[in-house]
Amino acid sequence: MNKFILFIILILSGFGYAVKAQNVNDYLETNVTFPANYKIGDFIEFAAAKPISAGASAYYEVSITYTRGNMAAAATHIVSSSHANSPSWQEAGRVNNNVYTTGAVNFTIDHNPNTKAFRVRAIETFGVTAPLVVYIKIRSINFNTGFNTYLTTGNEPNLVKRLPMTYDWDLVVGNTFTSSEGILAIKAASNGNVGIGTANPTEKLAVNGTIRAKEIKVEANPWPDYVFNDDHQLMPLDSLASFVKENKHLPNIAPAKSVEENGVALGELNRQLLQKIEEMTLYLIDQSREIKSLKNEVQALKTQQR
Repeated sequence: MNKFILFIILILSGFGYAVKAQNVNDYLETNVTFPANYKIGDFIEFAAAKPISAGASAYYEVSITYTRGNMAAAATHIVSSSHANSPSWQEAGRVNNNVYTTGAVNFTIDHNPNTKAFRVRAIETFGVTAPLVVYIKIRSINFNTGFNTYLTTGNEPNLVKRLPMTYDWDLVVGNTFTSSEGILAIKAASNGNVGIGTANPTEKLAVNGTIRAKEIKVEANPWPDYVFNDDHQLMPLDSLASFVKENKHLPNIAPAKSVEENGVALGELNRQLLQKIEEMTLYLIDQSREIKSLKNEVQALKTQQR
C-alpha cells in the first residue's frame, strides 16, 4: 500500500474518523404514468414514508419533473407533518418551479399528514395528447426508516387545502466569522404574520424599523368623493369651531394620544384626510360665494348713493 495513503488512514483512525454511507432509507426515486386522456383532479398515490419519533420527524423534499410534447416542467415541494395530524389530503407548498413555458404546470404534490402518504395530482392538462410520465424523487431531511411503495389511482373533485410547511420560521443573520450574536431579520409565525426585526409580529407585516420605498400602494374604501354628493351634509362652521376648541382635533380624526398608543392605518388616514380636504374645498366655495354676494351688495349700495 502507498505509504502516504497508509499514513493518512492511520491519522484518521487515531482521531476516530469514520465515513458513514448515504442512508438509503432517506431517499425514494420512482415514476408514475398518467394516461393520455387524464383529467384535472386525477391522482396517483405512490408511496408512504416511515418517519421516527411518532411521526414528528416527517420532513421531506419532493421533486417532480415531466415532459409532454413541447411542454416541460420541474418543481420541488416541501412536505412537513407530525404525529397527530388530520387524515385529509393537503397540497404541499412549492419552493422551486422550473417551467419551459410560463405557467405550464400540470401537477402538484399532495400529502396525507396522518398516513404519511404521497400522491401526484393533476392541476392542468397542458401539452399534446399522449401518456405523461412523472419522475419523482423524495429526500427525507429529518430521520426516516424507509418508504412503502404502491399505486392507487382516483380523482379528487374537491378543493385541496394547503399543507403547512412549518410551524414557524426564523431567519437569523450576522457575522459568521466572529462571536457576535446573530440578529433576527425575519420571523414568520404560525398564524401567518411576518415580522422584520421583531420576534412577535402582531400584524400581517410588522416592521421594527424604517421602511424606505419608491412607492407604496394602499387601498382605502370608500374613497370620500361622496362629499360632493348633493345629499352630503357639512358640519356648520360654528359647530366645527366649537368641536375643535373642545377636543383639540378635527372630527373623525384620531387624537394625538390614540396615535401615540396605537399608531395609524395609512389607508384609513389618507381617506380621512382627503375627506377633510374635500369638505374644506366646499367650505371655501361657500365662503367665496358669500364674499361675492357681499361685494355685489356693497357695489349696489355705492351705486345708489351716487
